[in-house]
Amino acid sequence: MFAAPGYGFFQDELYTIALSRHLAFGYVDLPPFVPALVALSRALLGESMFALHIVPALAGSATLIFVCLITKEMGGKSFAVALSALGFLSVPIWMGLDSIFCYDCIDQMVLAAFLFAFVRFLRTGNKRLWILLGILAGVAGMTKMTILFLGPGFLVAVLFSKYRKDLITPWPWAGAALCLVIVSPYIFWQMANQWPTLEYWQNYGTLRVYDASIGQYFNNLLAYMNPLLLPLWGIGLYRVFRRMEGAEYASLGLLFLVTVALMFFLHAAARLLAELFIPLIAAGSIFFEEKLSGIRRGKAVKIASAAYLLAAGIYVAPFVLPIIPAESLPAFASSFKSVLIPIREFNGSAWQLAPILSGRIGWEELVQEVANVYNELSPKERAVAGVFTDWYMQAGAIDQFGPQYGLPHAVSGSLTYYLWGPGYTWEVMLIVTDKSNDLAVFFEECELKAVVKHEYDVPVGHPHIYVCRKPKVPADVIWSSQKLYR
Repeated sequence: MFAAPGYGFFQDELYTIALSRHLAFGYVDLPPFVPALVALSRALLGESMFALHIVPALAGSATLIFVCLITKEMGGKSFAVALSALGFLSVPIWMGLDSIFCYDCIDQMVLAAFLFAFVRFLRTGNKRLWILLGILAGVAGMTKMTILFLGPGFLVAVLFSKYRKDLITPWPWAGAALCLVIVSPYIFWQMANQWPTLEYWQNYGTLRVYDASIGQYFNNLLAYMNPLLLPLWGIGLYRVFRRMEGAEYASLGLLFLVTVALMFFLHAAARLLAELFIPLIAAGSIFFEEKLSGIRRGKAVKIASAAYLLAAGIYVAPFVLPIIPAESLPAFASSFKSVLIPIREFNGSAWQLAPILSGRIGWEELVQEVANVYNELSPKERAVAGVFTDWYMQAGAIDQFGPQYGLPHAVSGSLTYYLWGPGYTWEVMLIVTDKSNDLAVFFEECELKAVVKHEYDVPVGHPHIYVCRKPKVPADVIWSSQKLYR
């Protein structure tokens, strides 16, 4: 929950907070559970950034507990459980996700619970666990649709296990039915809104995500999962294909390999695979516990192993957690540039700073610049003026900070903002854009009023703020051309 000076809300947090003010059974890019949870958090804990980060911190703690439970379920004893806990704490993607309130921190927690139930099923063969798996899959589906990517790998894993005969019993189908019931409100919302999420994912995969080579994709996985942890989960992948504690866990390896291959060919971001490393970290920890038990100086080697993981976590923490003050971060990061693995996930130029940190810088400053332009308008124009932004994060920032500067709410064609409509008559509009003002063709006059600049590259970019007057066509006509689902 700690944040050093200079950091604010993460860009996706601003958007999720905006969604929490418009509760619905679905949104263009995600299901309804997390925005509802954000709304509950805001109501019970308050609106501050510190208060908003309580729930993700608790979610990360719960995920850590499931990591330890999975290790114990697979036969690990005290040292293996402790090693898997340190392994989890040393992974940068989990550090970052559990420090912000977005759908990913809750998604990882629910998927960790799903994997725990699956591991217990593989060990015990208890058919009633199909019901729990179905419920958890439904909750995961209402959190983020990552669970869909696991579907093919999960089916292959079951078909190649000794439990494939369960598929001709009622239990798996009862679990599937429960899953369908849980996600049905989201499905009905999709139907009522012409399936916008399908359009979003198609655009996201083809237009936004970088078409990585196999080498670059593996490089991204290493960076997200901490390259220093490769021995732990790499050995864990080997270990799951061997019999452990009288149980077969090769299905976990098949689930991992099939899903990695599927995600690569779908051009999905490598970070969406994070939860599948949990069983591998658990299995790797068990492997080291087995090999170090009873050997000469085994205790010293165990201490060294734990110290290694702790050092690995300390090494990556400043690059994903807001520990270093924002003004000092660029110089700090540049001094480690030669040993950091670059991540190429999205099309376009790479950011100078890690997105999980740079995405928390500059949003309130942007809103202040917009407010300065807005306050230059005459009282008559301010009474009808609105604010349009290219992207959801800019709109979310204006909706979050704008009221304290007297700004009206933002409208945008980006993601779910598009479904909320044009919002104004558009007689006078402030246009916040990080590119040429494409909306100028719809107005008699557009005037550039300000350009927001930063000392280093951050997702805020360098927006241009225009004031446009006298629309040539009605607001609905302008709006119909602004949909941006990616």
